[in-house]
Amino acid sequence: MEKKENIIDVVPLARIPLSRNQSFSYLSDEKLSAGTLVTVPLFRRKVSGIVTGHRPDFERLGNIELKKIEAIVAENFLTDKQLELAGFISDYYLSPIGIVLKSFVPKLTKERKKQKEVEEKKAVPDIRLTNEQARAVAAIAKSNSKFLLFGPASSGKTEVYIHAIKKIKARDKEKQFLILLPELTLTPQAIERYGEHFAPEETVVLHSRLSKGRFYSNWQKIKSGQAKIIIGSRMSVFSPFHKLGLIVIDEEQDMSFKQWDMNPRYDARTVAEKLAELHKCPLVSGSATPRVETYYNASKGKYDLLELPILKLKTISYELKTTHMELVDMKKERWIKNYSPLSKKLQSEISYALRNKLQTILFINRQGMSSFSVCADCKTVLKCPRCERALIYDKEGVYKCVHCAHRSSVTPQCSRCKGLSFTNVGLGTQKIEREIVGLFPGARVARADNQSMQAPGAQEKIYADFKNGQTDILIGTQMISKGWDLPNVSLVGIIDADGMLGIPDFTTEEKAYQSIIQTAGRVSRLGAKFPGQVLIQTFNPEQKFFKMLVAGKLSDFYEKELKDRKSLGLPPFGRLIKLTCQDHSLKKSVAEAARIYALLEENACQGVKISEPQDAFLSNIRGRFRIQIIIRLKDAKVIPQEIRSILASLTANWIIDVDPISII
Repeated sequence: MEKKENIIDVVPLARIPLSRNQSFSYLSDEKLSAGTLVTVPLFRRKVSGIVTGHRPDFERLGNIELKKIEAIVAENFLTDKQLELAGFISDYYLSPIGIVLKSFVPKLTKERKKQKEVEEKKAVPDIRLTNEQARAVAAIAKSNSKFLLFGPASSGKTEVYIHAIKKIKARDKEKQFLILLPELTLTPQAIERYGEHFAPEETVVLHSRLSKGRFYSNWQKIKSGQAKIIIGSRMSVFSPFHKLGLIVIDEEQDMSFKQWDMNPRYDARTVAEKLAELHKCPLVSGSATPRVETYYNASKGKYDLLELPILKLKTISYELKTTHMELVDMKKERWIKNYSPLSKKLQSEISYALRNKLQTILFINRQGMSSFSVCADCKTVLKCPRCERALIYDKEGVYKCVHCAHRSSVTPQCSRCKGLSFTNVGLGTQKIEREIVGLFPGARVARADNQSMQAPGAQEKIYADFKNGQTDILIGTQMISKGWDLPNVSLVGIIDADGMLGIPDFTTEEKAYQSIIQTAGRVSRLGAKFPGQVLIQTFNPEQKFFKMLVAGKLSDFYEKELKDRKSLGLPPFGRLIKLTCQDHSLKKSVAEAARIYALLEENACQGVKISEPQDAFLSNIRGRFRIQIIIRLKDAKVIPQEIRSILASLTANWIIDVDPISII
């Protein structure tokens, strides 16, 4: 008998326009189950693909010939739940399914064998939960609901996560637990905290900085069910979970959970909700400063609200008290001829901390030596030739672009007058570091920003040094503003609070508020002698934002934000889609944006508002001119079919960003 072939439906792991079919049919001698990883011919090349189904071959009219599958790489490589999750992401974020599935497939690389290190057995700490913590643990362990765990720094949110995991794990030892972290800098502390309660062989870490071999090895442990505790960045949601029992989104307010710079432009928080639904497990979002949308959902009962007060613990001689938050008027500093970026008050408090062997954190949300540089002769701003974005001066002696990695020569020229002398304006982490070293030469200083964190193991080292008291003053950007529990920090200085409010976006005040409150939360309240101090430097202390901040009434801030957003139909009272057209020709970019705008306007139905095309805030990146259109949808759940069809027809020059973290 002649052996009958099978038709196999495959999604190639490649970008295919949304207007075209996303899967192709191939022939195979054997049946292949959904989720199998294969190699297939696609046009004139070979690509990897994921099988989505099969059926017996049949007589085809018109002499249609199908190509054969080149190779079967791994059967049942992805699970059914992964395929369903990929379909959701593709549909929700309007991203080609092949690009989405590519995020689910790791590099099949063996890990280099290393000599096993002998791990010291640590005594499991005896943590006695407060009544509020115990109630939170019980609620999470007995329900498959979505929770907002709301509590200030030092309120014991991590203890709730750990004990909820223990309780669920005791009922079913096969369950797995996903802990999502926004920053790699939080990983060392998380490994330490969870490592005190769970065996190292059942705990894995998953993030982009791992070697490909280590990543794949950990991925396989998750798929087999060997890994029970998975600590990872946003990409961890793509893992082949065997049996999820709980998902924790720690520091849920952080914008790092959104992938905004490449496809698929997903938000790990939204994807995690779908993942929890697929596995029928609870999801806990924890934060001291939740997103406005999360706060609103909790107030409307869409999330179960669990609140924790600050822990009233006593050490040997101190009692925890409220941190003192104070505004420092930088205008007055200029009156007394102090032109340092550090006020006299902040300098005095740093000296006091150093004398008493206490630690200081200085926060500034910009790296480098300056904000921008101007020609000393004609005052022209020195810009990147590819992005038209201001270059920042680096202590290495060159000017850098933070968007395209362009580096100037040691002697750059002014584009207007060809001058060679430039004045640096504004502040950055490197400039503050230089200032601190000059003012306090005996202090041990460390810097944490994107540049200093590039080296392998940098996150672990900076955390260990600061925790062990080997660093006196830590200067950093938002990566140090959350999550770390540091018992010896008595002072936090917010260097340039005004700079955090200078971006014209609807989330600017929310992000500034969260960053300052989160950084302030790193202060340890060490009693009457060292009550904990937060100094906020500003040239506008009379501004309403700062008055609300110092007053400390979180609900007042959220109610104001919700009122403002409701009047404009912004999230959570609607949904946003940001379209960005980019082209090396400004004329083509403008014309294409105008064409799509006219098409959208023509098909806009009730509840849909289309903004006119305008230059993006960064109007030129890497030589591409960028024009954007904002779509506002009153119904947050449904994209009208007319609009969806237009978006599916967009060319590769367009970026579609659903639920953007910014509209500028």
